[in-house]
Amino acid sequence: MKKVAGIVGGMGSLSTVDFLKKVVEQTKAEKDQEHIRMVVDFNTSVPDRTTALLHNGEDPTPYLVESVKRLENAGADFAVFICNTAHAFLERVRKQAKIPVLNLPELALMKLKENGIKEAWLTGTKGLIKSGVYQEAARKAGMVLHIPDAKVQDYLMQVIYSVKAGEVAKAEKIWLDGVEPYLSGNVLLGCTELPVAAKSDRLNLIDLNSVWARITIELCGGIVK
Repeated sequence: MKKVAGIVGGMGSLSTVDFLKKVVEQTKAEKDQEHIRMVVDFNTSVPDRTTALLHNGEDPTPYLVESVKRLENAGADFAVFICNTAHAFLERVRKQAKIPVLNLPELALMKLKENGIKEAWLTGTKGLIKSGVYQEAARKAGMVLHIPDAKVQDYLMQVIYSVKAGEVAKAEKIWLDGVEPYLSGNVLLGCTELPVAAKSDRLNLIDLNSVWARITIELCGGIVK
């Protein structure tokens, strides 16, 4: 029986649209009825996750719980956060949820390892890196992660917040000047804003939004192209 995916989105807005677009584009379907069913809570009121983790900002947990409960009531069989850094609060949310809330970073790295990716750079928010979400997922998957230095992390934050502000051209330039030259090999785009701006002719950029989309399709009983 096909399942209904519950999408906790709005963190940020463009990245959620990017994820939903990739779900549609990567589903093998010849008609509407062959696409998966999703319920989306575009919750733009969730407090900034990095601010909460690094600067004692407002806890996003109650907002995430509210979204999951809204999705529960709408008939979702499981929920996913379309935000990497939000996974730092996953266990707190799970304790208050009646439906499964999936650990997408863990599922994604396991899938990548199965596909032969053994080592990669992690790019994302400073909050994500501090949280250890991907470091723990990599440990479970048997992958080696490399962390960019502080200067590159500063530029990554500028890229991410430029995308959030809708300044995509600015974000692309910061990426190309301040981030791309300092990485090598496989690069995990560990913030849902990064696939919007990241480009490279020499790196293997791994769009986790795209990996998450394929995982969601499969879990709902759809067929991946």
